Amino acid sequence: MTDTSSHLLSVWAFDKHGHKVHPYKGKLGAKKGLYCVNFANDTNKFQGLSEEELIQAIKQGRFRHRGTIRMCGANMSSGSNAFAPAMYEGKRVKDF
Repeated sequence: MTDTSSHLLSVWAFDKHGHKVHPYKGKLGAKKGLYCVNFANDTNKFQGLSEEELIQAIKQGRFRHRGTIRMCGANMSSGSNAFAPAMYEGKRVKDF
């Protein structure tokens, strides 16, 4: 059984192979325990957000036009790819 406690399963996107990916909490450094988010689409501008802050950003429409979150499959502990979130609790993120 895979431990998904560091993944935010209510938010997801799909990778290039069509597999569902979810935000995961950072494991090292200043973003340890936080989700890595980038609203500027600049790989040097990632910031750490708590679960509450990330959900609030989605609900406020901050991902409507741009922005990515580091995500990986629920069966993985981390990844190096960032994706625009597609869905939150079954609703399209672009509709917030």
